[in-house]
Amino acid sequence: MFSLIVCTIDRFDQLERLFRSLAGQRLREFEVIVVDQNADDRLQALIDGFSPSFRIRHIRSPKGLSRARNNGMAVAEGDYVCFPDDDCWYEADTLSTAATLFAAHPELSIVTGRTLDAEGLPSVSPTGETRLALTRWNYLRCGNSNGIFVRRAALADIGGFDEDLGVGSDSPFQSGEEADFLLRALAAGREAVFFPELVVHHDQVTSEYGPRQVERARKYGRGFGALMRKQAFPFYYVGYRLFRPVAGWLAALARFNLDAARYKRAWLAGILEGYAAWPRWRRS
Repeated sequence: MFSLIVCTIDRFDQLERLFRSLAGQRLREFEVIVVDQNADDRLQALIDGFSPSFRIRHIRSPKGLSRARNNGMAVAEGDYVCFPDDDCWYEADTLSTAATLFAAHPELSIVTGRTLDAEGLPSVSPTGETRLALTRWNYLRCGNSNGIFVRRAALADIGGFDEDLGVGSDSPFQSGEEADFLLRALAAGREAVFFPELVVHHDQVTSEYGPRQVERARKYGRGFGALMRKQAFPFYYVGYRLFRPVAGWLAALARFNLDAARYKRAWLAGILEGYAAWPRWRRS
């Protein structure tokens, strides 16, 4: 059985879309753990409406994505655990594909897949069409949290998500939690493989460079900087990851694209701030 941990706040229509996709799953052995971070009961009617279609368990959690996922994992009963966002949706065979992969590869603790938009184009994070064993060097090309499926038995070795990383955390580090989870799994000796045939859907992340996107880039950059410091990546890797936004910033300036330049600069500044702040934050 699969436990789908769906952390949600301030969404309804997109969560309904996810639920509709789950009602159409070919594999029926799953539970949905709705980790509700809303202050009101706005989701109750939606949950009641879909409860006849599949098992839904409704729990409450304070804000913070990593905290909410950990609270969901604490009550999960499935053999496998996954983390669909409240604004993603599954193909009819998403769970059956994951089950087949786990059955065919008993040595794997984690399988990851692609996140595509409605037209089949990569969204959220770039991935390829080639099967890859996850390593410390390719983890960014092997999917995002929507596409992570993990054996629950492995969680004792891996642990939960770091609650100082991720959207809604009390810390300045508003990303990096899923990469940290995967890297800790590898460090614990657990094997993980990216399978391009395993697909979850998510709309394209906006490509605009407005003030909100610039602010988010800085917050997410801090998370990535903190991740690299926490995971003790070598300086040449950190330098490479800093070079990319520097090059993007300079290229945008050369094209007189000031909005893109601000975005790249915010991402660069965030990485530097997160890398510098991580050990001080952890000691505090």
